[in-house]
Amino acid sequence: MKDKSYYFYQSFRFKRYIIYILITILAIGLPFVHMGEGQVFLISFEHKQIHLLGNIYSAQEMYLLPLLVIFLFVFIFFMTSMLGRVWCGWGCPQTIFRVIHRDLIETKILGLRTQINNKQRPVRSDLKNWLKKIASCILFLPVPIAAMAVLLFYFVPPYEFLEGINAPKEHMLLLGIWAALSAVVFFDIVVVQERFCIYLCPYARVQSVLFDDDTLNPIYDTQRGGLIYDKKDMKIPALPQKRNPANECVSCNHCVLVCPTHIDIRKGMQLECINCLECVDACTMTMGKLNKPSLINWSSSNATSTKQKVRLWRTKTIAYIGVLVLVIGALIVGSLEKASMILDITHGGRLYSVKNGYVKNTYIFLFQNTSSKTHTYTFSIDDPHISIVRPKNPLSIGARGKMKVVVVLRMPMEAAKQAYGKHDVTHAKRGILPIAIKAYSTDDPSITSTQESVFIVPDF
Repeated sequence: MKDKSYYFYQSFRFKRYIIYILITILAIGLPFVHMGEGQVFLISFEHKQIHLLGNIYSAQEMYLLPLLVIFLFVFIFFMTSMLGRVWCGWGCPQTIFRVIHRDLIETKILGLRTQINNKQRPVRSDLKNWLKKIASCILFLPVPIAAMAVLLFYFVPPYEFLEGINAPKEHMLLLGIWAALSAVVFFDIVVVQERFCIYLCPYARVQSVLFDDDTLNPIYDTQRGGLIYDKKDMKIPALPQKRNPANECVSCNHCVLVCPTHIDIRKGMQLECINCLECVDACTMTMGKLNKPSLINWSSSNATSTKQKVRLWRTKTIAYIGVLVLVIGALIVGSLEKASMILDITHGGRLYSVKNGYVKNTYIFLFQNTSSKTHTYTFSIDDPHISIVRPKNPLSIGARGKMKVVVVLRMPMEAAKQAYGKHDVTHAKRGILPIAIKAYSTDDPSITSTQESVFIVPDF
């Protein structure tokens, strides 16, 4: 007979633990990995930057953000329609932290529960167990504190975060956010527990419209095991084998006892199921002792009823892949077209001034150097009659630096009158001459930016 260790190393639980470890290593290590000019991924509110695969985008370059959001949502829809609520059981921090607190600390280390396979048995309320509960909270406390520090690494570069710890008086906001997040997660895992998955998690509500009969879920085979619930979802009093000896379900209830969200998967797919597949492991071990395959499998309704393979690739999932490919393509194109300079032009508060036969306009230019090198910039106007009064010299801007400059342009009155006469004037455009301003780097001709603006003149 196969022992428990054999079933453990073959179980989904063992595979989940490996995935948990890999996710933890990836989450901790990723903020320390640098590519090109920056981190692999960082959203810095302080520096108003987003780092994506080594590229650094400023607040004025957020055109990729909608694509990232679209990619995230479409990917969630794709994964859910194909693999069910697999994120909840295999990748969600809520599940990982509950495994650490409930299964590792409370059960394995402190013995507050007799075994991991029985999550339904209530813990006796006595002094000894209360002390164990307090000890479990103390042992678990470093986990949310460390986890929230890692989360903040994706918003504050790790080395800046560590500097904040060393100078707490200068970084009270950062430390306050860290403490608040840690407290919320600690309360969630220790007090709220799986009720978060059942009542609060919005993903649980979304899954019902994404599932179909080919979505992978833990499915109980009623054809082999026999019905446990009637059509009104009421439990049938008589046990399956008493009703029909051919029914294979032995009513051990191991699949119910092991469920972290306290459901009976034999009732059918339910909102509370997080696809952890603990019920599959429990039934596999029980039926394995009888030399029979499990009655609960990670399969689909169609595959279970027809005894055929699961249809992972179908119209819906292929369509999702098509959308993902398009979004990824747009992200790649957008990344390749990253501007090395951004120019923002605002016309001055005063429309124009006339002095010594010239019409003058004032502007505010905001130059931003988005590259990792210092560059010198200047600009020109497409109308040869317009000259630059201010500034006189090119502007040197450091790497990822900004500079706001007051710009004064002038145009001879006669030239302005002639240009205005040639211009197609409507009532809405009186006194306005369209111009194009080209800014460029004097040390790198490939860095240019052309902006449309206006030069305001009297209504001749």
